[in-house]
Amino acid sequence: MNQIKRMDDLKPSVLSDEPNEPNTDTIPVQTRLAPQLDIIALYPACFDLARPRPLKLRIHKDLIAAGHKRSDIKHVLGRYCGRIRYLQSIQPGAVRVDLLGQPAGEVTEAECDSPRARLALISAQRLAIPLKPKPVKIKKIEKVKKPKAVQEPKPVPPLDAPLTPESIVSGRLELTVKFTELPQPVIVKSGMKIGVQTDTALVVTTLKPKVWKKLEKAQVDWTQWVAAMTGKLGAQVGSDAGTIVMLEEASLQVFEKKVKATVPDQ
Repeated sequence: MNQIKRMDDLKPSVLSDEPNEPNTDTIPVQTRLAPQLDIIALYPACFDLARPRPLKLRIHKDLIAAGHKRSDIKHVLGRYCGRIRYLQSIQPGAVRVDLLGQPAGEVTEAECDSPRARLALISAQRLAIPLKPKPVKIKKIEKVKKPKAVQEPKPVPPLDAPLTPESIVSGRLELTVKFTELPQPVIVKSGMKIGVQTDTALVVTTLKPKVWKKLEKAQVDWTQWVAAMTGKLGAQVGSDAGTIVMLEEASLQVFEKKVKATVPDQ
């Protein structure tokens, strides 16, 4: 059975950098509409989740000319342009790129105002001061023969409070998917693109040819096997068919699944 360990929800973001007229001579036209996640996967020279660069103004028109749905484009650009790393890339003089990764203008000083404001708001939310606990009322004691020492009330912690910078450490979010069948890969420039449908999402990744050979060898050598595919959790996009999750830098381990021998009744 396919299993998935963990998946974070992506909150929708408002498009901060307005996505120039399409150049149909250089943009590949899709013969059929691609899933939302493929918009990022199809244009690696343009979309870089680790080191994003400012996008060409009105780049959404180029994506429409390439055959993508308007709703998919709005979803993907909204999330991509709302990420902190992308907002930080909007600096005066920074070079904008088109779908092919080619220069398409520079960022002006005026275009930096909106990203700066959003980054300031995010920083203020992270540094919010927790609410002070309500003071504890002390009942008055009448006619006390022997004075008793009054103990200071212990502060009552709040039900919830925002995190401070000291409460946050760096980490790496990984995803592990297990499967027992050999999928039919789609050959792309970077390797073998496959998908694993789990109970909650479709996991899409591209395996290097050397990693793919492990699956082919297991299919030939063993009657039954199980593969464990682990990688960094990438973009997550909602579609009509369900949630699509991109698995980045995937590694693979394959194990033989031995069948228990049945003892005949005597």
